[in-house]
Amino acid sequence: MIKIFKLHHLAIAAVAALAVMAFGSQDASAQSQTVNFTASVTVQNTFTVANATPLSFGTVAAVSDTTAGSAQAQIVLSANDGTTAITQGVGNTARLLSIVAPTPGVINITGAPPSTAFTITNGSQVSLTNPADGNAPGFFFTPSAVGAGFSSTTNAAGALVVNVGGTLTTKQQTSSAYSDGTYTGTYAVTFAF
Repeated sequence: MIKIFKLHHLAIAAVAALAVMAFGSQDASAQSQTVNFTASVTVQNTFTVANATPLSFGTVAAVSDTTAGSAQAQIVLSANDGTTAITQGVGNTARLLSIVAPTPGVINITGAPPSTAFTITNGSQVSLTNPADGNAPGFFFTPSAVGAGFSSTTNAAGALVVNVGGTLTTKQQTSSAYSDGTYTGTYAVTFAF
């Protein structure tokens, strides 16, 4: 019985030695490779801004007050719902009467980062003039752009709709008469994320 026990231990030792040799030979013959790959990133800080609907104060009958410092007439156009509030000058010396209703402007932003909050900064007051009559009094316009539904966050596709309203004011000049025609001007809105 003692001999069998010793033989049994010898058999286990022999199997262990063979296993060590087999694994050792595999490690010694293993191959390795170092492979280079390319990493990249595309920068797109720009986005697309399109004026889908130009802002229009419609058609008005207008008279300005020629007195310096006098209260002028105003139309305030709400960007989101298109409602208006009209204020006449003191004693109706300056007047704005709506004939055709105003239309808020619509600006579409696309190609921006998804679900990202934008800051919308309105530009300063600008003049609207009649290019056909340089002597006619013009108007002052102050823009008021806001995200549609008062949300300034892009959707999952990176798009945002911005509505534009603002305040139109008669301008004090030497003549109170406004000649017929279309008065235009360029305003600015800054979009940032």
